[in-house]
Amino acid sequence: MASMSSVELNYLVFRYLQESGFAHTAFAFGYEAGISKSPMDGNLVPPEALVKFVQKGVQYMEMEANLTNADVDEDEDFSLLQPLDLIRKDVNELHKIMKDRKKNQQEAGAKELDRGRERESMHMEDKDKDGNNMEKQAKERERGNEKDRVENDNKRLKKQHDDQNN
Repeated sequence: MASMSSVELNYLVFRYLQESGFAHTAFAFGYEAGISKSPMDGNLVPPEALVKFVQKGVQYMEMEANLTNADVDEDEDFSLLQPLDLIRKDVNELHKIMKDRKKNQQEAGAKELDRGRERESMHMEDKDKDGNNMEKQAKERERGNEKDRVENDNKRLKKQHDDQNN
């Protein structure tokens, strides 16, 4: 990996100060850093180079904190860290933050899974109750239908009997 020299970094800071409107500060910094004597070609440096460089560094640190050699799962959610955490804390502390987050997410997921199973169980119990109630209603309808058939048969027989006697 190529490292950045102090001359290159000074030029990026100088350009950032100019682009941000800090003309006096850029002039003073450029004079003290010897930017005019620098071999850097300013035409080759894209606008906002320092900001982009810092943002890439922050992204790299986030990736480093999210991934460990022992725990690589490509399907897991990538979790972003706060920029101040990335600046203030070392990689081991960032790993601990990420492990704690993953543990909390797993616990929350397990709790949600348990709640889902509990709701499903309750739904099945309600369904069983409804099924039992439906069976009872069907049996009562059958008994009612049987009772109606017997009454109708009795009426028909009585009518036949009455017709024969008349």
